[in-house]
Amino acid sequence: MPRHAKREDLTFVDQGSDGPVGPGAGDIDENYSATVSFLPTGTVTLLFTDIAGSTSLWEQHPKEMGAALRRHDALLRSAIETAGGYVFKTVGDAFCAAFASARDALDAAAAAQTALQAEAWPEDTVLRVRMALHTGVCEERDGDYFGPTVNRTARLEATAHGGQVVLSQSTAVLVREHLTDHRDLIDLGSHRLKDLGDPEQVFELRVDGLAADFPPLRSLDNPSFRNNLPHQSNRFIGRVPELANIRSLVEDNRLVTLTGAGGSGKTRLALQVAAEVLDGSGDGVWLVELAPVFDQDQVVATMNGVLGVIGIPGRSELDALVGALESQRMLIVLDNCEHVIGSCAKAADAILRRCPQVHLMATSREPLGIGGETVFRVPSLSLPVDADGPSTDESDAIALFVDRARAQDADVSLDGQTSPLLVSICRRLDGMPLAIELAAARLRSMSVVDLHDRLDQRFRLLTGGSRSALPRQQTLRATVEWSYSLLNDPEQSLLRRLSVFSEGFDLEAAEAVGTLNDLDVFDIADLLGSLVDKSLVVADSNKGLVRYRLLETIRQFSSAHLVEHIGNEASETAAAHCAYFLSLAELAAPHLIGPEFAPWLARLNSDEANLRRAIGYAAEAPGHTEQGLRFAAALPRYWFVHPQATEVIAPLVPVLERGDARIDVELLGHATTGIAMILTRGRHEAGLLVGERAVNLARELGDDRLLVEALGSLSVAYCFGGEPEKGLLLGEEAVALARTVGDDLALGRSLGDLLLAAASNGMLDPAERSTLWAEAIVSAQRAGDMQTAGGLCNNAACDALITGETRSARSYLEQADAAGAATAIDKCHWLINLGWVTREEGDRDRARASFEESLLLSRRSGYRYALPYSCLGLACLAGDAEDWTRAAMLHGVSQGFAERLGGPWQPPEDRYRELSLERVKGCLAHDEFQGYFGSGMALDFDEGIKRVLEGQS
Repeated sequence: MPRHAKREDLTFVDQGSDGPVGPGAGDIDENYSATVSFLPTGTVTLLFTDIAGSTSLWEQHPKEMGAALRRHDALLRSAIETAGGYVFKTVGDAFCAAFASARDALDAAAAAQTALQAEAWPEDTVLRVRMALHTGVCEERDGDYFGPTVNRTARLEATAHGGQVVLSQSTAVLVREHLTDHRDLIDLGSHRLKDLGDPEQVFELRVDGLAADFPPLRSLDNPSFRNNLPHQSNRFIGRVPELANIRSLVEDNRLVTLTGAGGSGKTRLALQVAAEVLDGSGDGVWLVELAPVFDQDQVVATMNGVLGVIGIPGRSELDALVGALESQRMLIVLDNCEHVIGSCAKAADAILRRCPQVHLMATSREPLGIGGETVFRVPSLSLPVDADGPSTDESDAIALFVDRARAQDADVSLDGQTSPLLVSICRRLDGMPLAIELAAARLRSMSVVDLHDRLDQRFRLLTGGSRSALPRQQTLRATVEWSYSLLNDPEQSLLRRLSVFSEGFDLEAAEAVGTLNDLDVFDIADLLGSLVDKSLVVADSNKGLVRYRLLETIRQFSSAHLVEHIGNEASETAAAHCAYFLSLAELAAPHLIGPEFAPWLARLNSDEANLRRAIGYAAEAPGHTEQGLRFAAALPRYWFVHPQATEVIAPLVPVLERGDARIDVELLGHATTGIAMILTRGRHEAGLLVGERAVNLARELGDDRLLVEALGSLSVAYCFGGEPEKGLLLGEEAVALARTVGDDLALGRSLGDLLLAAASNGMLDPAERSTLWAEAIVSAQRAGDMQTAGGLCNNAACDALITGETRSARSYLEQADAAGAATAIDKCHWLINLGWVTREEGDRDRARASFEESLLLSRRSGYRYALPYSCLGLACLAGDAEDWTRAAMLHGVSQGFAERLGGPWQPPEDRYRELSLERVKGCLAHDEFQGYFGSGMALDFDEGIKRVLEGQS
């Protein structure tokens, strides 16, 4: 019960002593020896143990308990390991051991209890240990076990008393034939454990000479554990941190409300917490189901019915309720309060005021809004941290999907082919339990691949939930529709309009987009707060800043309502969205040069998806040519350092060709130059054409600063396009013009463009290039643009590698590092250059680490142009290690990537590649080399990266 409840185990991972672990806990007695067994796999028998009443023992006798616990640990380890068991976890005074044989586990339990009872404990610290045995299939990872079998064993162990050994039926069946005259099993009957799942037939091990008289098991069927908690057909999965957090809140607070979107698992989580706090003390734990109640006046009557409160003539039902509860100590769970929230709040408030020992836990899509309430917002199930990483096994969302899929007899395994699909499915469903369960149910009739490919039709696809569930929980649409129907008209209007945002937004953006004829800008903050309270909008706070977002399921539902709504609401909302983010782009533009670059880059990054959506709207919507050009003119500096810049900017290229684009030639010139800056760096096929147009427009306008930028971009385009002579001439013109203009930043950048063309094609004397690099870097630093200065240092290091000046290259890289890599692009190239420097210095391990980090960063950021060079570095290192077949395969991967992205190999990598390939070909037969090289070339980006990383140590 709250405040007085003993902290039972939440799951086996939280299992531990009832008090602090004393000094030396876990030490092994030197007087015994045992053969440590192996970790069994497949079907195993688990033995879990725990000292009963250790909290009070530690509080009363802390000094004696330290020595007693050391002896306890020694006796348990001896019994377990002598019987061939493996202790895979100890937490406090709790032991978790695994056995390949149920008979061995039984022997260990009997021996341990015999030794514990025979031990001459000090009078005040007699240790009584409860034990449980259960057999099933376990999932083993890194020397630990996970899964339902583990959790079931922990629940079974929690029912036992000190000195008692209990067994599940699965274990009892296996050990019956091994019983002796001195051992027997007593059937204790069927018991509901605190996982609220199917009842377990429990048996007690009786051993001659050991205690045999125990109170009734501490299960939900114990008459002293008064409750009406319902049986749950499905296992409770994960949520370990949430369980611990809510349980603590319930014990320390009178009213805890679990809020969250429909389908977020509030009810199941509340029921599990309720089961955990139930310990036989007080007057029990009681569930009041309010979903079927639609009359506000029936809330208290329903509570009275569940609690057995008899009405008193002349007194209201609420007076009768609080009168009956005034002297009782219990936990009441009010489930599904949102549609009768006024009456729930009134009843809860009266109970808090007049019933000091009654605790309340409510589930609702919004808080009750009364004094004394503690709100816990139920999050989505945990998702893999990185879709490419190994954390899939630790995701509650993945675990729930797999468990429910297997319940449908679907063959779902976490292998290299299926895991990425499961990660994608669970991410797109926002980790929402109901949506995941409905999706898993679909595996009765379709494959995981089919489910993944059709998930965008989620409201048609995710139907067919449990017939025992409420109607609104049987389909995803019905669940969301229920929440939407409870909103008032202004809340519905704002929610529809918020669906236009991609990923997230702040209050200012919501005010700009949500304010149409029916909503005032001053009302948006309150309405947005109300939607957050009702769990339809998520508010994320970071460093004092709050951003909002809609779960994808809510966004799709609201977007459909926006499109279907009468009038022009959808088009007006899209136009308002575009206008707001265009104003943001133009506000940011002047700050993307100089010392304010980094914070504004971060600001724009937070709204990158919205910027992309707004650009798409401006590029496609009729009559928005001017907006498209303004976007192109405002953000070239931002997109220039963006990994997917060419994809983002490509929709604006046709806008340059529109007839009305020349209405404002100056705007067209800046827009064309901005697009050229992006496309020429990305080696886009349209780069040369747009670059030529940019130069011509700048000359037409007579704008020298604009011409410097256009000439620089075009010079790089010719350089990358295989015409370095043209590139050099244009670069020299840009530098000369920049000197005339007297703009330090323009000079630094134009010198950098010129040197890119010169260095990559061996033009200009190395000494002259070195002098010009120094001038370029100093010019950028003088202009206060450290981002540009860092990029120039990086490129200068590359030039130094071309001429074999490794020490100079390292010096430049150190300067670039000191300037700080503000973007993923800068960091990728810095890491690649560092890899070549450390390889030249003979430090292959550091070189490998640099190339791998660049490869991972390229994959994570989507900047594919660095991929061939990262893979090439690893291919050359494989050749250095004389791993010829792997080197051939990696060279094939890097060449395949390069050909897909277009453009020739640039120095110094072209020379490194040729030298390495020559060695590899000389050590392999022609056909063997071609086989490995060809297999690498055939791999796409995802498979190629996977193969490259698989072989790295």
